[in-house]
Amino acid sequence: MKVVLDEGVPEDLADYLPGHETRSVARLGWKGTTNGRLLKLLQSIDTEVFVTADKNLQRRQVLGSQPFGVLVLSTNNWPAMQEHVSAVSAALMECKPGVVAAVECGRFIPKRFRNL
Repeated sequence: MKVVLDEGVPEDLADYLPGHETRSVARLGWKGTTNGRLLKLLQSIDTEVFVTADKNLQRRQVLGSQPFGVLVLSTNNWPAMQEHVSAVSAALMECKPGVVAAVECGRFIPKRFRNL
């Protein structure tokens, strides 16, 4: 499966998605690209699943008509996400074109709010 990680998603995640052709927006040279342009670029490389932590993407763009699926992660914090990579992998296997799926993969809580 051809997977692209948004620029806010830790690239370490790719190591936990064996069997998939995983690239990142940064490595593709698209860092800083606006969402509308990025969605067009993703189509040009036959992306099957786009993984993002941008929860506002769905409000700003029409994703249901895209020829790829979109996984929206609950966090982009790698230490919080690391324990939940199996959930991301499972969601990836079930993701279909035009589908937007939320993936619960942990929460980041800043130190100042922990233990309150």
